Amino acid sequence: MPQRELITRIQTHFATPAGKRLALWLAFFIFWAGAASYLPYIGVYYESVGLKGGQIGQLNSIPYFITLISSILFAFLSDKTRRHKLVLAVCILGVIAVLFIYPTARTFSAFVPIVLAYSILHAPCNAILDETTLAALGNSHEYGKIRVGGSIGWGIMVLVTGYLLDRLSIGLPLIFYLYIFFSVVFLVNIAFLPGAHPRSTNPEQQASLKKVMGLLRQPGFLPFLLVLIIWGLGEASIQNFLFLHIKHLGGSSTLMGTALATSLIAEIVVFSLADRIQARLNPFLLVLLAFVVLFAWLTGLSLIRNPHAIPFFQVFGGAGYALLQSGSVAYVDRRAPREIGTTAQAVRGGVYAGVGVGVGSILSGMIYEAAGSAALFRSMSLVALGGFLLGLLTYLFERHCQSRVRRQTHRDPS
Repeated sequence: MPQRELITRIQTHFATPAGKRLALWLAFFIFWAGAASYLPYIGVYYESVGLKGGQIGQLNSIPYFITLISSILFAFLSDKTRRHKLVLAVCILGVIAVLFIYPTARTFSAFVPIVLAYSILHAPCNAILDETTLAALGNSHEYGKIRVGGSIGWGIMVLVTGYLLDRLSIGLPLIFYLYIFFSVVFLVNIAFLPGAHPRSTNPEQQASLKKVMGLLRQPGFLPFLLVLIIWGLGEASIQNFLFLHIKHLGGSSTLMGTALATSLIAEIVVFSLADRIQARLNPFLLVLLAFVVLFAWLTGLSLIRNPHAIPFFQVFGGAGYALLQSGSVAYVDRRAPREIGTTAQAVRGGVYAGVGVGVGSILSGMIYEAAGSAALFRSMSLVALGGFLLGLLTYLFERHCQSRVRRQTHRDPS
């Protein structure tokens, strides 16, 4: 009886507005804590089994290319059926199964099908989490306060993982076992997430491919997606080769974890203040600020020669992702009809990660293998500068279109 009463009280709490926010915060914390034990270290793991820079870049690019298709298909399915939690649980179960197989591979060809399976199943999770949060909150300005849970989880576990790798005899396969543990915990947490709004019987309020195409045809939306692709190109170089850069400068696994963990300080601050920032700035302006940060981040990394200086510089760099995520999520949320909200966020994430980071991973691998990490970061800083200029032009174009619509409406009030 006491156990049933406790379970009932827990369920009752998570049904309240405060409980829903806590469940969502924990979901992001657990999800990104698991990813932090795997994603930053997978390039080092590949190199430890004998893969070359080009092969590492190709393997790391697979999840991003798959994201473009898989996340959109699963997200549209969850929008259509309104069974977001079920789709999310099935995907996480598949990820757990794949992670058990991962350590058995030793060659490039053996890794390819494993990475493919992981990518297909993992791709939709972030979009479903984002839209579940936006639907529960009802206000995109408050998204950052929930999403910051993921940043804290990432920061803690990337540091803990580096520490454990240096002190346990298990070796790099430890990253898979940690990821499995957090994935199992995440499965439990899914049960407490807010459910989707009931599916409407009105065809006009249901998800459809026509509404998705209508979103893509909105003025300025496709150029905005192109801007996200360019940001992904620059981010890919840091995401895939920062730890190898530290390694070749003489840094340890603990330093790698410290560098990535300290970048979370600025990220957490920006996510926590996102509602106040968006109250003053257009979401697109947040994306432009993210490019300024990315340019400075890449330029600094290309110049640093002492690996122990990198963690201090990473504090500045962490703000870029928070600005991009907060701005782009809010921008798409304002543009998309609610009934295709998950699909719209999947398009955003799929284009940014699937094309931007995916192509960036391959390009980064080629540049890294040919010229080293310093040249890689220097080249990508110029890409980031070009993305800022394109984004600025896109923003001005949107402002012009909106001004023209307002003038037409003023002239023809009917």
